[in-house]
Amino acid sequence: MPKKELQLDTPFKRGEKVVTTRALFDLPAGTNGKVQMHNGLGVWNRYWVMFDGDRQVGQVDHNDLARPYQLDEWVQREKDKAEAAARSEEEAAAAAEATTDSSGGGGGGIADQIPADLLERSRAAKKRLLG
Repeated sequence: MPKKELQLDTPFKRGEKVVTTRALFDLPAGTNGKVQMHNGLGVWNRYWVMFDGDRQVGQVDHNDLARPYQLDEWVQREKDKAEAAARSEEEAAAAAEATTDSSGGGGGGIADQIPADLLERSRAAKKRLLG
C-alpha cells in the first residue's frame, strides 16, 4: 500500500525534521530543526522545536514551519495567496468605484439600500398612526 502523501497543513509529529519559513526570533528563514513537542488545539497548532546549534524555541506557529521537501510548495502557496489578495483588493476598489459612478448623485444614503416597497409601507404605516 503506498504511503499517504502529507499535505502542507498536516500537523508535524514529534521527531519530524522541519525548516523555518520566516525569520523567527534571531533565527533566519531556512533554519533546520526537529520537532520536540506538539501543543495547541484544533487548527491552532504550535510546536516546541530544537533548532541547529541546540537552540530550543517554544510556541512556534505551524505556518512558520515546513517540511524540507515541501518548502518550494509552501513558497508557491504563499505567492498564490498574495496574488489572490491583491486581485480581490483590485476588484473591491473597482466595484466601489463603479457604485459611486452609477449612483447618479444619490449620496449613497440608507434610502438607497432599502427596497422601495418597504419604504412605501413604512410611510403608509406612519401616516396611519399619526393621522
